Amino acid sequence: MQLRIEVPNERERLGELLTAIDSALIEHRIAPEVRNDLQLIAEEVVCNAMDYGLDEDTRGPQHLIVVDIARQENRLHVEFRDTGKPFDPLSQPVPELEACILDRPLGGLGVHLIREIAEAVSYERDEPYNILRVVLRAA
Repeated sequence: MQLRIEVPNERERLGELLTAIDSALIEHRIAPEVRNDLQLIAEEVVCNAMDYGLDEDTRGPQHLIVVDIARQENRLHVEFRDTGKPFDPLSQPVPELEACILDRPLGGLGVHLIREIAEAVSYERDEPYNILRVVLRAA
């Protein structure tokens, strides 16, 4: 299994992307719990790229979010690529989960969840792309 899904970096296209990912995973008989994990990861990564990666006046069809998914044995290798501002989500501090919710700064929980769900996560900047790679157990 190897597939690529591309959508313009526009928030209203998020549903289209998530539906395409889920349909492809169903077609390739990926277990529901793995599909759910990937949906959560994809929504977190793509929402951040769409909401914060570009300035309001630079969004549009010329800026794409690209998701590549490949199955290798019992692993899904997922790559998220965008042309937004350089941003390494893995450089963010781990949220203080024990702190009172009112005392915690906003943000960071999505990246924490990705780290908890995935077997491996890595980031690189390959101009002009942010590339986040995630490995999930497929079975």
